[in-house]
Amino acid sequence: MGLNIVLPNVRKLFIPDPGYIMFEADLKGADAQVVAWEAEDEELKAAFRAGIDIHSKNAEDMWGRAFTSLSGVARDAKRQETKKGVHAINYGASPRTVAISLGWTTHEAETFQRRWFSLHPGIPNNFHGRIRDALSRNRTIYNAFGFRRVFFDRIDNCFTEALAWIPQSTVALNSFIGFFALEKKFPWVEPLLQVHDSVVFQFPIARCPKAKEIQAALAVPTPYPDPLIIPWDLKSSTKSWGDMEKIPELEVA
Repeated sequence: MGLNIVLPNVRKLFIPDPGYIMFEADLKGADAQVVAWEAEDEELKAAFRAGIDIHSKNAEDMWGRAFTSLSGVARDAKRQETKKGVHAINYGASPRTVAISLGWTTHEAETFQRRWFSLHPGIPNNFHGRIRDALSRNRTIYNAFGFRRVFFDRIDNCFTEALAWIPQSTVALNSFIGFFALEKKFPWVEPLLQVHDSVVFQFPIARCPKAKEIQAALAVPTPYPDPLIIPWDLKSSTKSWGDMEKIPELEVA
């Protein structure tokens, strides 16, 4: 008989100082947005700017009525399946890898990839193509902030890693720079932790800005020719990191 082990929420060990409120800010759909801007895909960029649920949009585009006719748990499962498949293909996964990951046949994964690339040709042509060309030229790639990474392996061995580095490094820099922008705007904030695409900090309750002001201070333009500003979600708690709850945009309580 298997054991039903419930792991403790270790984040509850991290508590704000007395008289302080703790926040966690998360970048929303950050990696997918960077891919859209790298691909110069105007349709995806417009959807992100409009605040559309991009994973539901992609599922509808990919499956049509086979998705829109679903509801409840089945719809959520198909949305999640599409999200995983799109993410893998954006990062250069082969159809065979996608098939193994999602329990599809290789033929189904190949069809999915062709469909996705036909809808968004900028991903293979602009994003993937530009990275492959850079690796072929001097094995050096750059993100939008100007940071570079040099690879020394064979191109086929490092291509997917190079693809992943672009969004991941760009997102990490958004978090890092946003943290300092928040501190510059509100010097009394106490930065606590950065976890890739999220930051944790605390404010004295008596001097806590509104959520909208915190979000605005964190927002950092990613310097593409068409600048990308990734929005932030906010959670807060006066009890612990593990007890945080999402807060309305204009409230901090």
